[in-house]
Amino acid sequence: MTAIHDHPIDHPAAWTGAALQGKEALARPLSAVELAAFDNVLRNTTHLAPQAVTRAEVTQPAIVGLASELRHEIMEGRGVVLLRGVTPERYSPQDMERIYWAIGTHLGKPAVQSRTGDKLGRVEQDPNDPVSRGYRSSGELVMHTDSYEVVGLMCIRQAKEGGQSALVSSLAIHNAIRAERPDLLPALYEGAVMAIPEAQTSRHPLTATAIPVFCDVDGVVSCMYAASFMRAAAKLKGTELPPALDEALKFFSQIAERDDLALRFHLEPGEMLIWHNFTNLHSRTHYEDDPAHPRLLLRLWLTAHEPRPVVPEFRERARVYDLVYAEYREKAAS
Repeated sequence: MTAIHDHPIDHPAAWTGAALQGKEALARPLSAVELAAFDNVLRNTTHLAPQAVTRAEVTQPAIVGLASELRHEIMEGRGVVLLRGVTPERYSPQDMERIYWAIGTHLGKPAVQSRTGDKLGRVEQDPNDPVSRGYRSSGELVMHTDSYEVVGLMCIRQAKEGGQSALVSSLAIHNAIRAERPDLLPALYEGAVMAIPEAQTSRHPLTATAIPVFCDVDGVVSCMYAASFMRAAAKLKGTELPPALDEALKFFSQIAERDDLALRFHLEPGEMLIWHNFTNLHSRTHYEDDPAHPRLLLRLWLTAHEPRPVVPEFRERARVYDLVYAEYREKAAS
């Protein structure tokens, strides 16, 4: 267990919803020059599939400058940016995907998101999903972190009803817990093993190590939160979570949903929300689809080019997807 951070976190990434007062505070409109640069990317890469575009094809100065700004805000600043300007009135869904992917190449290396190896997740209802992943359902997803350092969501189509997104700063949560229940922090810094749904039928149903909720490396606090995965692991092992951790996870979830901390909003078609997964949690409400125009978001998981200092256990959760994908390929080849 790393040393517990024992003083308030004073950093732009420790933002609160009450202070931001809406998603407009996160908005970063793309300029006419930047959109023209993306138009140039579209023209120059028509011979490639959208996900075949590499960073080498996206070297226009306006985009390089934009990417530098985004990296700084995500890695050193508030930890989240909402990009606007890629509208469905101007761009087709395929063009939107290509632009989104092109931005991602500058922020990190796209990571495997499922046993089949896809690197651009389609966040949509899929009743035939064999492992019942949350992002392929229409159900509520409570506050959690994903597996990789940088995460992005691009809205292609909204739901008929529902599907409201939310973010909350995990650093603000740490501040609240330290102020109100500091006795719970040791259990959160200890953590537990996780059972990740994608791995449930693999040779690696549990993470190889316990994964802490919080860690402090050189004074930098980070968070990895997936309480349901910890509870699933305990059930799979036929045990109970330690009482201190159980209480800490429940209190953490309560704090994460507080209206003074969380920021709730709907993503509009074409908007791209990109955030640091170790400093922000996200959630989504239940939604109802229009069968003719079902809700669709595109998700990126990125290994940051210049990663945040975290304990090695944080990378263990991500490693599971590589193991599961390798096992899937092995079975497919046999």
